Order: sequence, then structure tokens, then C-alpha cells
Amino acid sequence: MHIASRKSSLQWYLQMFCLLLILAVGMFLRLGTADLTVVDHPVRNDAKDYVAYAWNLKFYDVYSRDISKVNGSEVLAPEPDDIRPPAYPWMLRLLLGSKVDLAFWSRVTHVQAWIAGLTLLCSTLLAMELLGAWAGLWLGVLVSISPHQSVYVPYLLTETLYGATLMLSLGLGVLSLRARRWRWRCVWAVLAGVLFGVTCLVRPTLNQWVPVLLLFLLLPQVRRFHREIFVFSFGFMLMMAPWWARNELTLHKLSDSSQMVGTVQNGSYPDFMFNDLPKSFGYPYWYDPDAARIGSSWVNEFSDLRAKFARRPVAMIKWYLVGKTIYFFHWSTPDGWHDMFVYPVFRSPWLTDPAFILIMAIVGGLYGPLMVCGVLGTLVAFAPRTRTLFGAAKTDGLRLLALLHLFAIGVHVAGAPFARYSVPFRPVTFLLAVFLLVWIARSYAAWKHPLLVDGNRG
Repeated sequence: MHIASRKSSLQWYLQMFCLLLILAVGMFLRLGTADLTVVDHPVRNDAKDYVAYAWNLKFYDVYSRDISKVNGSEVLAPEPDDIRPPAYPWMLRLLLGSKVDLAFWSRVTHVQAWIAGLTLLCSTLLAMELLGAWAGLWLGVLVSISPHQSVYVPYLLTETLYGATLMLSLGLGVLSLRARRWRWRCVWAVLAGVLFGVTCLVRPTLNQWVPVLLLFLLLPQVRRFHREIFVFSFGFMLMMAPWWARNELTLHKLSDSSQMVGTVQNGSYPDFMFNDLPKSFGYPYWYDPDAARIGSSWVNEFSDLRAKFARRPVAMIKWYLVGKTIYFFHWSTPDGWHDMFVYPVFRSPWLTDPAFILIMAIVGGLYGPLMVCGVLGTLVAFAPRTRTLFGAAKTDGLRLLALLHLFAIGVHVAGAPFARYSVPFRPVTFLLAVFLLVWIARSYAAWKHPLLVDGNRG
């Protein structure tokens, strides 16, 4: 027994050493990307909106994406709006000095590098909890060296913050499901709900997740979690309430649906092209003469969708059932600049440094199979055998991740499945891919040695 205890202790120290090594490599890549990347005009497109919101909040106490004040215009006061949610602009506001300059951009990118490190830590610990220590560490390796988890650090975009708050919320949600005492289940659930509210205040993609969870209570298999879901929903609404109240009091509406209409419209062109025109790839609405009219209301959008399905039924069905999912998990985004970059860069270690390029080549070779395994793992999580192989508590956690992953895919299939939108979900996809491999290994072990399989083991 003494020898077994020593072996267990040595294994724990080895696992902690590997965890620290994974974190060190991950931070080296993220901070290296922040230090060595120079973005061509970082304040552009979506980033311009976020910076405008931050500027107007800081200097005029108005939440508005009016960029005129940043550009030095003498407009009396910016008009408030709610086109984009406020969490990311609030973070930028905290880092904004007296002007929008390279020092501001540098502060944001280095903060985002550490936020990306938090995502790495959270996803690795979550995988170690659900899959076992060594399998979880392999997940950590994948997230650590994933180029996309580093490349987005220098951009003034929501992907990095969104990914961190999402993984923290999921981690707390799993803790709630695994806690033995109701008091702790309640604490973790409400904190998960609060952090999920923050996630939706960074980007509103998953706003409907809470109503969907409440609808799932109609299923007998989910009803046993009714207390956790109600407490989670309370935490979510607690975080969202100030934003909703502000919109109602200031703009006399809870939210702006124009962005959602535009998203559905942008995703309604097969292969992201207008009438198969190659030069329209990535920006088909630029070439559609009716784009403004179609995007003006839900009525016009659904009318346009009906017309497209009637005109090209096979192409549209293929696009929605297969094509959109492929584009969502694609290595590069069609609206991007080059390879995995969203905006142009003058310099990046991922383009010049041999070590970074080697890592990108390795991950690039694994990427396709990992995405396929991640999607298959999402489905296998609901197989009855999963409970036998992983135990009841871990299976509940895995199914929570799989259900949200499936919901995220569905939301982006309905809207615009630009690959950059999948980057915050990439740790979950990797985790479900590793889960599938562990599931296969344990199934084989159960077939060979049925008496040795223990679903509750680490």
C-alpha cells in the first residue's frame, strides 16, 4: 500500500508538471503573438464599433458606436444605441487612455493574451475532471498550441473574451452538476448563470440558450436538474437585467434585432457567394442589389429565403444541412484576410518564426480529423453506453457540453457560419474530440476485459 501511495503521489506531481508545462507553452505562444504581431489598421470594421463604444462611454457616458468623436468631430453628443452588447466595450474602456493609439492597442492585446491563458487553464482542468487526468492534459496540449487561440489575441475583437467567459461558465456548470450538496450546486449554478450572462453581453449568439434549457425541462431525463436550471437562469437574468433595463429606458426596446436579421441574411447565400460569383466570396451581400431591402425586416428576409429555396432547392438544402457546418469549422474564415487571419497584418510570428510555423503545420494536419471527431463526440455523448464508461456524474457534464456545442452549431447554421465564430467554441470541440477517442479506448477495454472497466475512475 505504501508503494502504491508513492506511485500515486509521483503521478500527481508528474501531472502537475505537465499542466504547468502546457500553460507555459500556451502563454509563450499567446504573449509572443501579442508582442510580435503588427496589425494593419487594427481599428477597422467590427473593431471600430467596439472602440467607438468604449470612447463614448469613457468621455461622454453614452453607449454609442458613433465614431465621429473618436475622429475629432465636433458633433454635440453621440446618439445612444444597442447594436452591439456592452461587455467587450466596457473592457476596452478600462484600458483606454486619453487617445486611441498603439499604446492602447498594446495594452488590450497583452490583457487578451492572459485572458486566452485563462481559457487554456479552465478548459484543461475541465477536461481533466471529465475525461481523466492524462486525457485532459492531451486536450490542454491541443488548446495550448492551437494557432487560432493565439492569432485572435492582437485583434480588437470579442473572440478571446467570449471564449474565456464561456469556458468559465461551462466549468462552473459542470461543478454544479457534480457537487453532492444542494448548497454548493446552487452556488455553482448561479455563478455559472452570471458568467453565462457576461458571455452573452460579450456576444449575443447564445442568448436563446436559457429559454431552450427551460424548454428541455419538459423531458423527463432533464427534469431532475430543474433546480439547477432555474438557479442558472436566475443568475443569467440577474446579469442581463441592467442591460435590458437600460435599453428599455433609453431606447424603449429590450434589444435590436437588425444585427440578427443581417446575420441570417449573410448566411443565406450558398458557399458565401452571390449567384456563384467567385469575386463575391465572403461578402455576397455586397453584390446583391436587393441586400438592403432584404435585410430591413424579418418579413423580407423570410420571403427571400423562400424564393431561394424555390429557385435552387438542392443547393440550398445542401448548404444548410452540410455546407454551413463545414464552413463553421473551417480553418480559415471566408471574410478574413489570409489563412487564419481576420484582418491584414504587417508582421506575425505565425508567418515568419520557424517554431510557430512548425506548430501551425502540425495542428493544421490534425485539424480536419479533430473537427470530425468533435462533431461525432457531440453525438456519442448521448449514447447510453457513455454512462457505463464514464459514470453518471461525468456523463451529465459531458452531455451539458455536447448539448451546448450542438446548440452553437445550430445557431450558426441558421445564421452566418463564419469560421471565426467557432474559435471561442474550439476548446469544447477539441474536448469532445478527445472524449470520443477515450470513449473508443474504454469501449475496446470493456470488450477485452469487461470486469476491469470502471466508469467512475479518473
